This record gives sequence, structure tokens and C-alpha cells, in this order.
Amino acid sequence: MKVQLQRLVFVCLLTLLYTDSVFAQAVKSAKEVHDALEKGAVNAARSAAIKDYLEKQYEGKNLTDGSQKHLSTRIDAGGAYVVWAFRSPSAKTITVVAEKGRSWPMTRLKESDLWVASEKFPNFSSAHYRFEVDGNRLKGSERVGFESYPVLPDSVQKPGVPKGELIDMGTHVAKNHFPGAERQWWVYVPEQYKSAPDTPASLIVFNDGGGFCKGDGNACIVLDNLIHQKKVPVCIAVFVNPGSFPAKMAGAEPRSNRSDEYDTCTPRYATFLDEEILSIVREKYKISPDPWDHVMCGSSSGASCAFTAAWHRNDLFRRVISFVGSYCDFRQVGDYPVYSEQGFKLDANKFGQWKTAHDYPGLIRKVNPKREIKVVLQDGENDLDNILGNWFLANEEMAAALAYSGYDYKFIPGKGIHSSQHGKAILPEVLTWVWEK
Repeated sequence: MKVQLQRLVFVCLLTLLYTDSVFAQAVKSAKEVHDALEKGAVNAARSAAIKDYLEKQYEGKNLTDGSQKHLSTRIDAGGAYVVWAFRSPSAKTITVVAEKGRSWPMTRLKESDLWVASEKFPNFSSAHYRFEVDGNRLKGSERVGFESYPVLPDSVQKPGVPKGELIDMGTHVAKNHFPGAERQWWVYVPEQYKSAPDTPASLIVFNDGGGFCKGDGNACIVLDNLIHQKKVPVCIAVFVNPGSFPAKMAGAEPRSNRSDEYDTCTPRYATFLDEEILSIVREKYKISPDPWDHVMCGSSSGASCAFTAAWHRNDLFRRVISFVGSYCDFRQVGDYPVYSEQGFKLDANKFGQWKTAHDYPGLIRKVNPKREIKVVLQDGENDLDNILGNWFLANEEMAAALAYSGYDYKFIPGKGIHSSQHGKAILPEVLTWVWEK
């Protein structure tokens, strides 16, 4: 009996030593943190390993004010393991809170002032989260979201399909509109145009162009395939980045002009394109003058900018592709009319019916006769929801207004977040539909 007891004690000691050695192994990913928290296997050794991982990942970052972002490990099938960290030596409770009543209580690591929580997010999910310390929610929020889509056949380069040429046009410095703003831009010329240069080509302009002519969802490959199959006309594609102003001091960053160009709902940006970018294109290539042969495509603010171009310069563009469009209220509080004893005070230079894309649903319903526009709208139900509005609801309002007023439109809802991934994934289908007569 004594020998058996000694053996049992020996086995228990070995088990404890083995367990501690496993727990003491270095943590290398958010998934490993999540697995440990989910199993409740966070003893002193494992806490120390998680603490070491977090401090390396957040080296030099402030983890006490709620501005820190999450860590994540992607899942091949879509989604990710997400970890949040917070530093506080005195808090009694810390919770990660999100919309739709979701929350994740944080666990304080043993012998540490670091707190941690985790979640496994599936594909097509998101959360706008903040930290709550002892019942007080900290200002500011961050977003976590994931989406993954299969690649359509017409987004892949195929043997035997004539390959168009993407020409780097260098840096354009604006002159009359947004003077001094610098931007990169590119022109795609299909092989079919080169064999018939006297035949006017159609035109498509991509806002935030550098993101559409390179990498995943490359629009040049899609156009190669669709033009070859005669699903879309022979078209010249112009990819234009938003402008930025050079830094005024050494070491400073250039100042982006994207919001001024894309979010201000006036004809100015479309006129800039016409006079300073497309004028160069028309000198080099024969472009159809018919606005029904012209498409503008964009994502987010670039999408609402595309609609603005067609709305205000219907003589230039009549076909619109809008991915996760920012049809939200970009006004500052001070831009609204203020009531006083003297009545409403209204600065016409600040506040007007063309000021923000939030106004378009009302304008679409009320302007008669309606504009000559064909529109594709895409958005995901996990798009942004913040001080400017709810993006998905805003896109639903756009779709409802277009339907009410009898526009030729297509609304493609999904489960995605605020990114161009879904739009790029369905670009072959979208381009085919928007070009249909």
C-alpha cells in the first residue's frame, strides 16, 4: 500500500511538472491566448507566457486609455481569433462592450496588471467595441470585422485572353481645381482597342484607383476577361488616387485631400476629372462622348463621390458602381441651422442641399424629372455604425429612394463589413450588369 501511494505521488508530481512546462511554453498567437482562456488553463506560468506575448505585441503602446486595438489570428475558412488587452493595477472589473448587447469580461493575469479577453469571430462578423472600467465606458471605439469571399472565374487571369496594358501616368499636380494637390494615376488600355484605335472606346473611372488596379480583385484582369467575352464594351479604364498636399515641414506627413474631394457633394471633383485628368486621356485615346458610355466606380467615400459625379455632371457620367457607399451625414454640428429669437440662422456657405451624401435619398425622391443614371449599390449589414450614421441603413435608404423614383438600379446586400472586399469579389458580375443597355 505504501509503495502504491509513493508511485501515485510520483505520477502526480510528474504530471504537475509536465503541465507547468506546457503552460510555460511561449505564446505565439491570439489563437493560443484564446485557447488558454477558453479552457480556463491560466495558471501563473501560463499567465506569464501570455503577459510576455502581449507586451511584445504592444511594445511602446499605451494600454490604459482604451485606444489600443485588438490582436488577431486569421482562420483559413474566414474569421479570426481576437484578443483584447488592458493595463490597470487597481480596477475591479474591466469589460469589452459592443453593440447588440455583446460584452466580454476581461480576466486579470496572475501577478500582473494586465487584463485580457478573447473571442472567436466567424466569417462575416464584426463588432464596434469600447472598454468599460469599473462601470465607466471609455471614450472612443475601435472595430473588428472579418469577411472572406470566393474568387470568381473572371477575376483570374486566363490563358489565351488578350492582356491589356496598365500605364503608370506618374504624379499629377492639380492646377485649377484643388490646386497643388498631388496624386498618382494609371490608365488601362485593352488589347482590343490597340487593334482598332479609330473606334471610340467606352470609359470607366475608378476612385481610389491604386486599390483597384493592383492586388486582389484586380480590375484590369476582370476587364481583360469580360472584354474578351464581349460581356462589356471595349473600354479605357482610368484609376485615380485622391490628392494630397505635400508636407510643409520636414518630417511631417502629407495632408490628404480625399474627404474634400469625395465627401463634398458638388460637381467640383467631376469637373476636375473632366478638365485635368480625362482631357489628357482624350488626347491620347479616342473616347466616346456619350455619357451613357461612361462609368464611375468607387468604395466608401469614393462610392458616394461616384454618385455625386453622375448626379451633378450627368453630361459626363450616367453609370455608377457604389461599394459600401458613405451616404452618411458628414456635417459638423455647427453646420446645422441654429434657432434663436431672431429665427433660424443659416450660413449658406456651410449648409446646403448639396453638402453631404446623407441628403441623396430625399433628393432622389423629390427631383423631377429624374436624372439619367443607372446605379449598382453594394453594402454589408456589418458595415459601420458611428457618429456619422449607419452605413447599411443609409444604403438601404438609397435603394428605397431609387426604387420609389423608378431608377434603373441594383442593390446587392451582404453580411460584410466596411471594406471593398465584397465589391471586388463580385466585380465581374457588377461590371456586366452596369454595362447592359
